[in-house]
Amino acid sequence: MILNLYFAKKLVYYFCIIFCIFFSFLTILSWIDILRLDLPSQISSGKLFYLAILKTPIVVHPLIPIITLLTSLSFFINISRNSELIIIRSAGRSIIRTIIVPGLTIFAIGLFLVLIINPINTIALKLYNSELSLVNRNTSSFSINDTGVWLREGRTSGQRVVHAQSVIDQGEKLKNVSIFEFNKFSIPIARINSKTVIISDNGWDLKDGKIWKVNRTDRPEDRARFFQNMWLDTDLSLDKIKLGYGEPSKISFWELNSYIKRIESAGFSSLKHRVYLHKEIALPLLMVSMFLIGGALNMGHSRSSKKRFAVLATILMGISGFLLNNLTEILGKNEAIHYIFAAWAPPTIIIFIVIGLILHLEDG
Repeated sequence: MILNLYFAKKLVYYFCIIFCIFFSFLTILSWIDILRLDLPSQISSGKLFYLAILKTPIVVHPLIPIITLLTSLSFFINISRNSELIIIRSAGRSIIRTIIVPGLTIFAIGLFLVLIINPINTIALKLYNSELSLVNRNTSSFSINDTGVWLREGRTSGQRVVHAQSVIDQGEKLKNVSIFEFNKFSIPIARINSKTVIISDNGWDLKDGKIWKVNRTDRPEDRARFFQNMWLDTDLSLDKIKLGYGEPSKISFWELNSYIKRIESAGFSSLKHRVYLHKEIALPLLMVSMFLIGGALNMGHSRSSKKRFAVLATILMGISGFLLNNLTEILGKNEAIHYIFAAWAPPTIIIFIVIGLILHLEDG
């Protein structure tokens, strides 16, 4: 029991250290990336750093498997250098039994990241987008709820808010659309209602609608007019709309399942979100597989030349597993393979291969 607690504490310590290193480095990169945006010249460095801190958690999250691999590598190299594994073997304890508790510790860290940290990441991202919209009005935002689809387009002359009750043809058409236009002082200047909107790359084609112009002298209804066809210049293309609403990393793990239902009822494909949901559920298992990769070739006490080769081989195996996981995710999103297979196959395959390798090296 004392040995298991000792290994668990050491593993958590290494994970936290490596995670903080990655977080610090990616915060600097996020800060540099934010500097490239069209921001006011009077914005302070503190504000930029605050935005970078808010953005970094969602950037770090996809790199958790790599962090786990480096944690495992550091952990096993340390206990091998201190000859702790030799003492454990001498006491008659098998390697498989020894790595069970560290493996369960990594699995528990994975559960904590998915169930607790993931929702915190999405809150930080929403706060980042909110803060960024206050200093950069040339941004667009998207949301889907029970009332339909909401879009916002930021322009230099003002803003445009769009509400559509439903979407058809996978987002190529919007039904029962209301468009509200505001000037740069956030004062409403026009409202447009349209039964159907056809989306193209360079603008929108509005069908069967009515437009109201707003000013301070006349009633809007007095200046209202009907139209059968109307062209609206906008940057909200189909690809941008899908990209805006469709980033599953923006949705909390606990809300993702209900969000998938809202997407499907709105008329969009939810495949990307289903793949992401199962990838998140499988993340603890993927972390365990990366942990086993780190230990497979680094459990022995060998010469430094062989140790360097083992570390290099471990890194190559870990990167290969990471790329395999990303490849199956892409294939799942493109319907080349089933989304459940895309999420669960990589960690399962890696675990079986690495356990076989460990048994061969230890008992072969």
